[in-house]
Amino acid sequence: MVRRFVVLLAAGLWGALAMAQGWAPHAPIYIYGDEGFTWENGVIAGSGTEEDPYVIEGWTIDTLGYDYGIYIDHTTAHFVIRNCVVRYPQARAGIFLSTVKNGRIEGCSIYGGRAAIQLLSASNLVITGNAIGYCDKGIIISSGSNDNLIYGNSIIACGLPASDEGQGNRWYYESKGNYWSDYRGQDLDGDGIGDSRYEVVPDAYPLIEPPVELPPEATPLRTLDLEAVGERGIVALAPGSLVRLTATDVGVGVDKIFYRIDGGEWQEYTKPFSLPGQAVIRMEYYSVDKLGNEEPHRTLTVYLDIQPPVTRVLAGDPHYYAEDGKLWATSHTPFQLVSEDESGQANIFYRIDQGDWRQYAEPFTIPGPEGPHKLEYYAIDLYGNREAVQSVVIWKDDSAPATEAAAEKGGEPPFEEVAPEQPQTSSIAPAPGKPESAAFRVTLTQAELLENSGVGSDWVLSYRLNGSEGEVQSASLPLVLYSGPAIELALTLVATEKDAAQDDTAEGILSFTPPWTVGSYGLDLTVYEDNDPAALKQARWHFTVEVEEGK
Repeated sequence: MVRRFVVLLAAGLWGALAMAQGWAPHAPIYIYGDEGFTWENGVIAGSGTEEDPYVIEGWTIDTLGYDYGIYIDHTTAHFVIRNCVVRYPQARAGIFLSTVKNGRIEGCSIYGGRAAIQLLSASNLVITGNAIGYCDKGIIISSGSNDNLIYGNSIIACGLPASDEGQGNRWYYESKGNYWSDYRGQDLDGDGIGDSRYEVVPDAYPLIEPPVELPPEATPLRTLDLEAVGERGIVALAPGSLVRLTATDVGVGVDKIFYRIDGGEWQEYTKPFSLPGQAVIRMEYYSVDKLGNEEPHRTLTVYLDIQPPVTRVLAGDPHYYAEDGKLWATSHTPFQLVSEDESGQANIFYRIDQGDWRQYAEPFTIPGPEGPHKLEYYAIDLYGNREAVQSVVIWKDDSAPATEAAAEKGGEPPFEEVAPEQPQTSSIAPAPGKPESAAFRVTLTQAELLENSGVGSDWVLSYRLNGSEGEVQSASLPLVLYSGPAIELALTLVATEKDAAQDDTAEGILSFTPPWTVGSYGLDLTVYEDNDPAALKQARWHFTVEVEEGK
């Protein structure tokens, strides 16, 4: 009876507190084992069964000085973390679940730190309806975390929005996934679901609008170690960042830190503060130790980072740049991706020949047959600034050259024999759609509008092939463009948006030189409004051409 009375009293107290404040402050919560689900650890209701799970609800948790906000470890009881706010997780994660089953995280806001939610060997969990923003990492599913369901969340301006090293995890439910602020796909049918999957994790139904919003006060938070930045004197931060200052002293220790912004009044640092909304900020500072020793005044220049990273491809050996600009390599040539960004760090993603996107971790080689291969890549910096997708064509050559000795006649020096006369081959391709028995066939298999930011919708697609021309209708694909022997073939693909004043157009060329290599070839065309490369309105088409042996 006493235990029941205590529970009812606690629940009544929570109800009054929730009605009065909406959210109540709470220290970071650590629960180990099923017996750790107690009132002292933020549990306000429940018995841990599937029908009556433990409830952790309504808390506002500042993680400053801790490496987590809510940490649940080695449990099997059913629980739900609901409507909590976790601010500025700086080390482990805002919500960290390790060796856990049967949990649910819903309706929470987590922002301004290193990682928002991380699962480690955690299974059968549901993560839904949460707003996550301004973190270095969003939702991180580590190895051994399987059969979890993640949907209906908003992930905003995170350096690594998500990662998934587990198995059987699903990033959508009933044809609805999550909102990703860096998603570049389109919603041409207007149903609120992206027409292409989100590439960082397998979210097949990414949301176009965020289903939940971050609190208005949500901001990034960055710790400036004044000893570390002192030498360089320059740092980049996300706009709207809160700044926390730290300093060290090898003797008695730091007592106080003083700072001022752009020549203003000196202030003693007591808590994280916001920066003015301008591109470049000049901050002066100094610290005083516990004996009153004062360091010389120093200056730090702070840039607000709104620019995406810039990624470069570095080819290892062996490789060769031809005079026509082609990059040649072998199956053993290692390639590196290196990003430069003011934040000093970026997460890089890449794919080869339209395959699955993967996060770059170490040098890689180009798989597949000899011939051209398309490498696409981009990066996201710590503040969520995303680079546009870049691409490069890498030509593979694994065959050694063949050398033939010249013939000798009558003891005379070697001479060149006249090659027998070869039959002439027409450079004009046969009419599209009318293949004939031949060695090769070239087919346009795909013409896809990947993105369109306001260029228009009246599109005409066409091609030019060794002097012959034609129009491309999406409904007629695949379209055989050439059937015959391997010859010098120049295929020009054109995308045009018809405007009353001026057509917006772009074209690109695929060149085929004997000997041909069977495979798939891609071509991207970017169409700019009024044909101005500086225009904000642009569209991107992707064409796929297949070269195969004729039948």
